[in-house]
Amino acid sequence: MQWRALPCVLALSLGACSDPEPEAPRPLKVVLFPYIPDSAGDGFASLKQRLETDFEREHSDIDVDIVFDAKLDLYDLDEGGTLNQLLGQGAGAAQVVEIDTLIMGDLVSKGWVQPVALEAGAAHPAAEQAVSIAGQSYGVPTYLCSYVVYSNSPHLSSATDGDSLVQILTDVAPGMRPLAANYSGSWTLPSSYLDAWADTNPTGVLSQALSLPLDASALDSFEDVVKSCELEAGINPCLDGTYADNSRAEEAFALGQANGFMGYTERLFFVRKANPGMALPEVISVPLGTGSAPAVFVDALVVNAQCTGMCAEDARAFTDFMKDPAVRSLIAFSGDAPQGTTPRYLLQATQAFYQQEPARSDPMYQKYVQFLSGARPYPNQGFPQNRRTLQSALMDALQ
Repeated sequence: MQWRALPCVLALSLGACSDPEPEAPRPLKVVLFPYIPDSAGDGFASLKQRLETDFEREHSDIDVDIVFDAKLDLYDLDEGGTLNQLLGQGAGAAQVVEIDTLIMGDLVSKGWVQPVALEAGAAHPAAEQAVSIAGQSYGVPTYLCSYVVYSNSPHLSSATDGDSLVQILTDVAPGMRPLAANYSGSWTLPSSYLDAWADTNPTGVLSQALSLPLDASALDSFEDVVKSCELEAGINPCLDGTYADNSRAEEAFALGQANGFMGYTERLFFVRKANPGMALPEVISVPLGTGSAPAVFVDALVVNAQCTGMCAEDARAFTDFMKDPAVRSLIAFSGDAPQGTTPRYLLQATQAFYQQEPARSDPMYQKYVQFLSGARPYPNQGFPQNRRTLQSALMDALQ
């Protein structure tokens, strides 16, 4: 007979009847994207604490440890590399990891992540498509990312292709750089070209753009936009790395050194940081090709394939928490930072986010939601393997 099965009366006579020890909360390690604005300027300490506290208030039986670490390369797919360790079984493993769905196909083919259940229609349609491989969902969408143009030109919304965009931005202040942007890098340059391809081929399958040869029509238009950054022949800070991995392009626009800025919506945080007094700019989905057909990156939470049983239930509790519109609003509107802090301007994958306050009344989010309608996702298979070949071909063509 097991000792704990003894009746309490008998156990008491033996001096062994006492209240059972409470079970310790189950640990759950979550690694979230550090590639978002650090609104509070504290290395995400406030956001980490707020998310952990709010989650554990609802789930006292789970001890969640949220990690924001810029040193972790969440695009590293090498065997034994960052993602292999995080989605493995070792001491450094996590149960939930936020990833860019550009690499989703690779994670699935390696067997590092497991299927998840999604509520149909809760996320943007492009997000649902981006987390799906062969009809099965493998991630819970969190963010959307899309290339946009910010400018103070009242005519910005009339830009319908790359040529008209350059002309409209040039007319703002002739002689000034029309558009500050970053096109350098084996992820950024190919993805910018894919945006141009999508604009040029609005009904095409975006994965076709991963194959050579380059699309001539898309390339011609894209080249005009890229080369508009040259104020001196042969010197292009948008292409040569001058504007890479910093906020110099945002600052150029904010300080009146460029008539527009191209980048993700959240880069407006850094524009306003450089010039807090500037008026909110106009914004459109960037037309890099011969038309305008928005494409979006999608970020999502994936669950370690080794996380089963109760672990999988705990992981599901956390992913459900993270897709709640209130949590998305907390992140989007810098609710972890002091009151009055600039919003992060991150596009959210949860559709209900845009229908509730404060997003429903926010002037920028209401502009974003207009061009998100009909957006299609970047391919979730093939990009990592083809990006360097595309970058090389594009650099040859653009230089």
